[in-house]
Amino acid sequence: MQVTGGKGGATQGSIRWDIERRLEFIEFRLFWEGHVNRADLMAAFGISINQASTDLNCYLGMAPGNMVYDKSARTYVRGDRFEPLFLRPDPAGYLSQLRSISGGIVMQEETWIGQMPDFDTVRSPARGIDAGHLRTVLQTIHSRQAIEIEYQSLSSPAPRWRWIAPHAIAFDGFRWHARAYCFTDGCFKDFLLARILGIRDSRPSDIDDSQDADWHTHVTLEIGPHPGLSDAQKKVVALDYGMRNGKCKVTVRKALLYYTLKRLGLDTDPSTRKVADQIVLLNKEVVCVTGRSPPPH
Repeated sequence: MQVTGGKGGATQGSIRWDIERRLEFIEFRLFWEGHVNRADLMAAFGISINQASTDLNCYLGMAPGNMVYDKSARTYVRGDRFEPLFLRPDPAGYLSQLRSISGGIVMQEETWIGQMPDFDTVRSPARGIDAGHLRTVLQTIHSRQAIEIEYQSLSSPAPRWRWIAPHAIAFDGFRWHARAYCFTDGCFKDFLLARILGIRDSRPSDIDDSQDADWHTHVTLEIGPHPGLSDAQKKVVALDYGMRNGKCKVTVRKALLYYTLKRLGLDTDPSTRKVADQIVLLNKEVVCVTGRSPPPH
């Protein structure tokens, strides 16, 4: 989108990337918090007071109706005719920043959030993934090698050494896995990173990861409100899940189908699902036809 400025004649397409980022920051603060000032820009980007003033004036020139100066508060506030030029308001992006702060992944100062709402998140137990093991798995993926790992399977009373050729990693909502060819079992499988107890050797691998059919095959699930709900309840469930015409579609890799169904609570027989479960799988034949990859062992 090419936007012509009202005062300086600048266009959105002609602005340097670093300046555009700061103008996007201005809109972020205006949209989510309703105000922004020079100190906010200075703290977020480490720029001078003169540069911060220039950025605010530049933004005013491009979008004069988006913010007005409040003399009593000594800050710019969101205008009644606010229409973002640089920012695409994204609730998921904003909330993911809160989750990252809550999980200790980032500090508040590393995000664009200035005023923290009072919030909390449901915590999951920390997974004991060894940093060295993760680094080796990642390097192995990049270099297309095989590694010998000591792995504790729940199907075995004691850990055992085996050769695997990882080609991807995946997150199931709770745990991280390595997707790899297992030379012991002769197939592609999931290996929980936290269950790798040791790595002692590596070698070149000629395994073609394009042969991992479950990883490269995608399945589309169609989800709808439980038929036992009232019309009003169905409407709010549809809104909650972003459904259109009474259903939403979730496309997943077949290798991750087991985890997706489990996380959505759809891993039980549809005929036994209770109204309290809220949603049902509409195209259950897809699961019957494609099958499910087994969980990590």
